[in-house]
Amino acid sequence: MHNKTAIIGAGASGLISAVFLGRKNINVTIYEKNSKVGRKLLTTGNGRCNITNKNISKNNFYSSDPDFVKHSLHSFNFESCKKFFNEIGVEFIEGAKNRIYPMSQTASSVVDLLEHESLKNNVKINLNTQVDEVEYKNGKFIINNKESFDNLIIATGSLAMPKLGSCDTGYKIAKEFGHEIIEPFPSLVQLVSSNKSLDMISGVKIEGIVNGVQGDILFTKYGISGSAVLDISRDIAAQLQYEEGVKISIDTMPLFNKSKLADMLIKRASQDPSKDIYMWLDGLMNKKLARYIIQNSISDKNVKYIKNLNRKDIQKIAHNIKNLQFTISDTKGFGSCEVCAGGVDVGNINNKTMESKLQKGLYFTGEVLDVDGQCGGYNLHFAWASGYLASKNIS
Repeated sequence: MHNKTAIIGAGASGLISAVFLGRKNINVTIYEKNSKVGRKLLTTGNGRCNITNKNISKNNFYSSDPDFVKHSLHSFNFESCKKFFNEIGVEFIEGAKNRIYPMSQTASSVVDLLEHESLKNNVKINLNTQVDEVEYKNGKFIINNKESFDNLIIATGSLAMPKLGSCDTGYKIAKEFGHEIIEPFPSLVQLVSSNKSLDMISGVKIEGIVNGVQGDILFTKYGISGSAVLDISRDIAAQLQYEEGVKISIDTMPLFNKSKLADMLIKRASQDPSKDIYMWLDGLMNKKLARYIIQNSISDKNVKYIKNLNRKDIQKIAHNIKNLQFTISDTKGFGSCEVCAGGVDVGNINNKTMESKLQKGLYFTGEVLDVDGQCGGYNLHFAWASGYLASKNIS
């Protein structure tokens, strides 16, 4: 059959490509190394599957070519995404920050319906099948020295979360066909800090601002996590490639400016100067975090009561509440990151079709490409959109 197509990877972009191709009666075979489809998809949105975002633009994405995503986002926009998923049985519900989830609130329902739609349209899915070799010979792509295909879609994902089966297969195949790889590094990842005594605040979660980004911040024994931290992690990870330590600043109490906060602390100190300094901030902020900030603010560690604090000490504590400094020494790496920055250089990919400019019939979709999005459904949307474009061009 003409346009016989192989897809390596049964993740988001691989599955949606298969569905669209199957609907056009194209012979499609998926090769998936795992024992089930969509393993990483099952973990997105903390198991709820953050399918997309209601407000999407190229400004939500990073790439060596900032305009690369424009055509895919225009061709498969939010309404197109909603229409597709409604057709296969997934209803949308909106969460915070315009994030879109399945009404079922379970990622498994999305995976199950994508798999059902693929099989319904005669897509062949080969599970537990590792692709070790791809050869192009006589106008055909030959997979593992066996079956031949007219087209090949690389939907292998990146190095993120190897425990879910991610690997560098896509990069290796891309190199074999002459493509350059921009060195991948973790994004949307927890940050490791070299600060001392982090066990004091392990488990504390606040709504704060880190490096200008507001959201949840979770303090851990190794460093910091939370939605706001994930949002800044890409920039920090990029800096760590060239610097040994990167300083970040956390505003732990964004409701007050520094001056108003200092005045409030002075007033609280005057109301009961005999109070233990570690009770002074009770009722104002988390006890564990307050103790950590106080210990890292006053030079005399023997100070026990509020009356022994001078105005300079109080000003320093107020400053540190608004500018709590952390030195980031590393990230939690590929094993913990949600996505990777870097990947197949998009300079040799046609952004209107996802086809290689170096090899006719070869396509790249989703996270294997040098495209990564912010936290909030953007990465999955690009997976859907790029898969749609590849299948559209093939069909």
